[in-house]
Amino acid sequence: MSKDDKKYTDSELEDFIRENREMIMRLLKEEKSTAEKLFKEEKECFKSVFDEEIKKAEEFAGKKREKAKDTAQEVFNAFTDPEVQKHFMIMGIEFMMAMNALISAMPFPEGIKDMAEKAEEARKSASENFSKASSSRNAEKKSAPPEKINIKPAPKKKAPPKAKNEDEI
Repeated sequence: MSKDDKKYTDSELEDFIRENREMIMRLLKEEKSTAEKLFKEEKECFKSVFDEEIKKAEEFAGKKREKAKDTAQEVFNAFTDPEVQKHFMIMGIEFMMAMNALISAMPFPEGIKDMAEKAEEARKSASENFSKASSSRNAEKKSAPPEKINIKPAPKKKAPPKAKNEDEI
């Protein structure tokens, strides 16, 4: 604003304000109280909606937490199922037998092959000891003896013929 604008006064407006000062002050007070009242109402409404949403979020989180616990328990139960464990044990034994057969078929020095044979003997001994321990525990419990798993080793393959010359390799 320029200096001329600051000096300018509207006498009609000034007269109106002087004559109606009380009414203007009352209107401003009413407007202020209405604004405060609306603000309080909106604040209370917002707070109640916010609190309700917090409760919903907590309930949702609780449901998801329970579902996660249930799922974890189901997965644990699946892995600890005796039928599944039996297959895992068979798989492990089959893998060890396959590795033993592979070592026997490979052109390793005799020392390694002897070590593989000793490992196989140790596996058989451990299996027999486990079966004996299981059967004695089960006999004490007066229940059926453990199911014996018969695993037949794969027939040994002949080693491939060695190359006559190193150039043929």
